[in-house]
Amino acid sequence: MKLRYLLLGVFTFVIALLVYAPAAVLYGWSQPAADAPRPPLSLSGISGTLFHGQAAAITLQQRPLLSNLNWSLQPLQLLLGRLAFQLNTNPAGGDALLLDGRVAAGLGGIRVNELKLNGGVRTLASAIGQSFVPVNGQAALNLEHLRLRDHWPTDAAGELQLMGLAWTLARDPVALGDYAATISRDKDDIVALIRTVGGPLDLNGDARARPDRSYELHLQLKPKPDAPPMVVNLVRSLGQPDAQGYFHIRQNGQMPAP
Repeated sequence: MKLRYLLLGVFTFVIALLVYAPAAVLYGWSQPAADAPRPPLSLSGISGTLFHGQAAAITLQQRPLLSNLNWSLQPLQLLLGRLAFQLNTNPAGGDALLLDGRVAAGLGGIRVNELKLNGGVRTLASAIGQSFVPVNGQAALNLEHLRLRDHWPTDAAGELQLMGLAWTLARDPVALGDYAATISRDKDDIVALIRTVGGPLDLNGDARARPDRSYELHLQLKPKPDAPPMVVNLVRSLGQPDAQGYFHIRQNGQMPAP
């Protein structure tokens, strides 16, 4: 019995040391050796502790992702074997990403709950490796929950909105409208049902992520009767329409294992 209490005391002491140790020191310990591959996600300007701290900037694959990130440890999640944080950002600039939500990591993978992410479409595209996209606008992601295992979704529910999209390769930006995608689980697949909210295009379709790490995208769209000529010409460049006048976009692929 005394040994049990002794071990519990040692465990509590070690956890307390980690939780209240300087976050910059802990982050430095977690980094690989100089000759080892660098992790895709990196932090800079770290202050505070693991319990409550800040990072001035976060980069993904050496591309800016978030700025002025604050975190607070959720200690009760430690009892479930998870390292969980409440996260939020306070960035400057109109296209900077705003984030607020809970993220946890454990043996079962990564769990995201009640997360909101807002920012410029180009900023989001740059963060995932698309340094140039010919459209601009605002994106708003509202996730009720998301479960990731081996960097691939196994469950999700929420909505993505793309508002004020505009084609930017013309002399003057061409308004493309507003769109939304409802994200949910369909048996073992994660599906996003895409629809038009407003604007010159009639668009609908779906994107699907399967457990074998394959994905599919199918969109059908056509200009509305009052669509501007520039929008009509952009859509016609996609090829030939079907019998109902819809043009189709189809993509599929397979993501490699991590």
